[in-house]
Amino acid sequence: MNDQENVRKIMDDWVPDILTELESDNSRLFKEEILRKNLDNETLKRVLKAALDPYTQYYQRKIPKYSRKEDQPIKSLNWALSGLKQLTSREYTGNAAIDHLQKILSLVTEENAEVIKRVVTKDLKCGVSIATVNKIFGKDFIKTYPCMLASAFNQKAFEAIKYPALVQTKMDGMRANIIIDSEGVVDVRSRNGKQIALSGHFDEFVKNVFYKSPTLANLDTFHGAVLDGELLVLDENDLYILDRKTGNGILNKAVKETITPEETKRVRFVCWDMIPLEDFKEGLCKIPYFDRLDVLRERMDGVYNAQENHLISILQTETVGDYAGCEEIFNEALEAGEEGVIVKNGDSPWEDKRSKYQVKMKAELEADLLVEGVVEGTGKYAGQVGSLVCTTKDGNLRVNVGSGLSDEQRKKDPDEYIGKIVSVKYNEKIKDKNSDYWSLFLPIFQELRLDKTVADNL
Repeated sequence: MNDQENVRKIMDDWVPDILTELESDNSRLFKEEILRKNLDNETLKRVLKAALDPYTQYYQRKIPKYSRKEDQPIKSLNWALSGLKQLTSREYTGNAAIDHLQKILSLVTEENAEVIKRVVTKDLKCGVSIATVNKIFGKDFIKTYPCMLASAFNQKAFEAIKYPALVQTKMDGMRANIIIDSEGVVDVRSRNGKQIALSGHFDEFVKNVFYKSPTLANLDTFHGAVLDGELLVLDENDLYILDRKTGNGILNKAVKETITPEETKRVRFVCWDMIPLEDFKEGLCKIPYFDRLDVLRERMDGVYNAQENHLISILQTETVGDYAGCEEIFNEALEAGEEGVIVKNGDSPWEDKRSKYQVKMKAELEADLLVEGVVEGTGKYAGQVGSLVCTTKDGNLRVNVGSGLSDEQRKKDPDEYIGKIVSVKYNEKIKDKNSDYWSLFLPIFQELRLDKTVADNL
């Protein structure tokens, strides 16, 4: 085997170059074409699955320092990927895990070490989502992270609501899950499965709630469960909840792992559901919602007074006998400055889809859109961000969003927006007379959603 063939073997089908190529263009169609060209690249498939699979975690918050071992033969990317299994299985933890990762990084080429770093941090930095990968490699190539969503507010949606129904305030923070497995490992994840780094902020609380008696082997075990709810942030004096734009700005630091210890202490979690972990992974829990809430209250009351203010609290729930009762609570919520309410069937299952058994009532419409480009500003904003070129996941809606961007946000590098998801408020969807696309009437930029990677469909 000549030197070129040996390097080719070590580079494992040039995965670093493929990632660089994917990174070079933010067009979804371009990325699909690159992936399609590499349909038979088994190493690329391993990398995509290792980085994007929401259930594969490496439990390493930071990449350790390492140096190339010149006296050792260069190992392949496939060898390095296989070595990561000892991190996911938690065969190595703590300092042993750090040492193991250092060894892996020091024995591969610098290009492949960069790939491993992106895999371990669960960010390939090339704008490829699970949906895009599954479109090319198969529907179930990577199992998507489950999330139950409420149906939009309209008359037809209420046909599936049975009374007495439950009404809860629509929280205005960052949607998240707190997950505990049978070994007591606690994770905080965004709605798309991305880890939210809060340095064990909720660990003790959750372990106390879901602790089981020691087994015959005298090992501590826990009830595997997923808490579904919303992360919120208190002000510096712990007196009130910050508005979503400010609070999520702090929580986005946790997604990027730059949140400070002082900010972390102010994070709270409001919970409205509890799903057994195995049911969550399967995407369906048939236990009625009434019962799921009761079990959660019982578990919390067994250790804490669930009515008091804790790091984790249960969302207050009202029972109503008819639609008029829903409207009354909805109007009270708006008067109190809340975004709206969610109406739920008490006997409904938890399911990985937009459920017909939950309906959101809110005064303003909002969409999560993908930023495909940036239009340069004019006048005082010349040389800065004028507007963001946004589109839906299906590509059927396109709109330029400039209103709502602050002077500070306009000065940012366009690359901080391109390929990211942004939240946009609007009055209504409209048909663009000059194209086949839909657009939005009076779109207003709200915030970057670093906790999300997939835009809404039209």
